[in-house]
Amino acid sequence: MSSRLVSLSLAYCALALCSLVSGQSISTPATNAPAASKIAVDPASKALSEAIIKMNANDVDGALAKLNEAIQLDPKIPGTYVLRASIYCQKKQWTQAEQDFRTASDMSPKNVVIRFNLVEVKFLQKQFDLARPGYVALEGDPDMGDLASYKVFLCDLFGGHEDLARKELDAFNKVGGNPSYYFSNAAWDLVHKNIDDARDWLVSASRIYSPRKNNYYASPLRDMGYLPIPEPKTAK
Repeated sequence: MSSRLVSLSLAYCALALCSLVSGQSISTPATNAPAASKIAVDPASKALSEAIIKMNANDVDGALAKLNEAIQLDPKIPGTYVLRASIYCQKKQWTQAEQDFRTASDMSPKNVVIRFNLVEVKFLQKQFDLARPGYVALEGDPDMGDLASYKVFLCDLFGGHEDLARKELDAFNKVGGNPSYYFSNAAWDLVHKNIDDARDWLVSASRIYSPRKNNYYASPLRDMGYLPIPEPKTAK
């Protein structure tokens, strides 16, 4: 797992989509430090803004301290728990991460991104059979459905249910055209050590989808140790 917090698939989704302060939305922290400093209007929001700035600087412990302060000042901001849970995931403090995501989800029960991140805690621990039902429950969501279906496939592929994963891959191939089509084929080839074929799928996806969307789908492959892959050998 990368030392950069924003590389986590769950953190990336949460920071991009989760409501944070007074109904305002936050983009990924790598591009949002100046904006974050301007939206602070009360002590809790100020502490939260300072946490975001520290996250931009990769000061994880400093960010965690500021998030703790923000929660103490105002325990009713869901985004604060989401950010703190993301840090706990980086630290592999899974119990605390799950508790914070669950708190945020209880506050915002209709927020699909938070629900997705709650499932991610199990996935990052390689508890694939436990994570799978949570992703299945999100497959019908218009925004997160394709990513959720891809994660169901990964749970089966990484969890030793290869026959089921093969059927799911066939379904992706039949539909085609979605990110799940490219990345599920790449994942299948990586697991089966067809590195050149996997690279072709990943390169194709990089040419079609935005860097952010590519990150969403590639992150679980990085988290599980399949990426990065070596560059192709040049012919002499």
